[in-house]
Amino acid sequence: MDCGERRPLDWLISQPVGSRYYWTDRDGQFEMAGIGECDVVEPDGPCSIQQTLRGIRMNISTSAENCRYYGGFRFHAGAKPNACWHDFKDYRFVLPLLELCRDGERCYWACNIRKDTNSDRVMDALLAAKSQESKPQQFSADFLQRIDLPDSAEWEELVRKALGAITSGQMQKVVLARQSTLRADSPVDPVALLRRLALRSANTYLFCFEPTGERAFLGASPERLYKRIGDKIYSEALAGTRPRGDCREADAQYEKELLQCDKEQREHQIVVSDIRAVLDEYCRDVVVADGPEVMKLTYCQHLHTAIRGVLVEGKSDTALLEALHPTPAVGGLPKEAAMRWIFDNEPFERGVYAGPVGWIGADDAEFCVGIRSGLIRRDTLTLYSGAGIVAGADARAEWRELDAKLANFLAVITKEG
Repeated sequence: MDCGERRPLDWLISQPVGSRYYWTDRDGQFEMAGIGECDVVEPDGPCSIQQTLRGIRMNISTSAENCRYYGGFRFHAGAKPNACWHDFKDYRFVLPLLELCRDGERCYWACNIRKDTNSDRVMDALLAAKSQESKPQQFSADFLQRIDLPDSAEWEELVRKALGAITSGQMQKVVLARQSTLRADSPVDPVALLRRLALRSANTYLFCFEPTGERAFLGASPERLYKRIGDKIYSEALAGTRPRGDCREADAQYEKELLQCDKEQREHQIVVSDIRAVLDEYCRDVVVADGPEVMKLTYCQHLHTAIRGVLVEGKSDTALLEALHPTPAVGGLPKEAAMRWIFDNEPFERGVYAGPVGWIGADDAEFCVGIRSGLIRRDTLTLYSGAGIVAGADARAEWRELDAKLANFLAVITKEG
């Protein structure tokens, strides 16, 4: 069915709050806006990433082969329940009831129906889906205060403690995160906020998962975890950061610093080596791009190395995803030691932040890393940012890096946006 000149994100804003879903890839080639839930896959008990994705593919095999489940995994599987992340369990994947999709220049509607789907619910959703004749709702909330956890003094102590663990040989690298909570003067519409973020977020994955009107997880992530097209696998290392300059000369100087900084290069190579080792186990013909190159985003720039391969016959991308997460770009190295150190020492629970976020289809899939992201709970927006700590890291410089990574979000919720 043709959907005319309608833009999926504008259409989604016009829909009632609650059970809204959005995804667009980094290249802007595929975009999905969905409402309602035809099917939800979430845990009854312990279940691995591999088991979860295998189960979703079994669901797809009995449905239309071109349907996709959208969702993600929490960073720490099996973490104790946390009130902030109430609707986001160890994992949650949704097959939307009604979708407006854009694939390249083609735009179409899709309605997903299972044998056990209530037909009245489908009709109600179709009738409720507005035609998007009016102007999309604008983001209007004003934010009154901000609280960082850890604060700057606590951050310096946390970095000092991490460097001690690195010096003693417990870890080679650990990625520490900060939670920045902002309170607004009115409830925050996550889709309206995402639309505003999209205007300032070139070269990123954009996503929003709003299971209820009470909370939503959204973000603009620059980092691909992996993409599968048939037996082709595409991944990358993204680590090492500098801000953008306010003029061409300043920007070039930051880029030069990034390419020449020993600390940033070591941090980046740790990620490259780890992802290469994982792909060597699951793929043949693994190719690591020459580099690294510099990926330019709106408010910061990163070292970037593309890595690709071909799945070995008998190997599964569901197992590959479990092996990849978390990469040293968001966890650390060795993986188990860094994950345990983060779990024991960070003063908050990450939830879906830095976890795999994306979609899975019958013979393809794409996941980004859920960074540059935030959690909305009614009138509260909680933003997350992280910094890689290796030997030689400076706590104050890493604190500034956290601010650089939040700059995109902060700009769109202020008059600058």
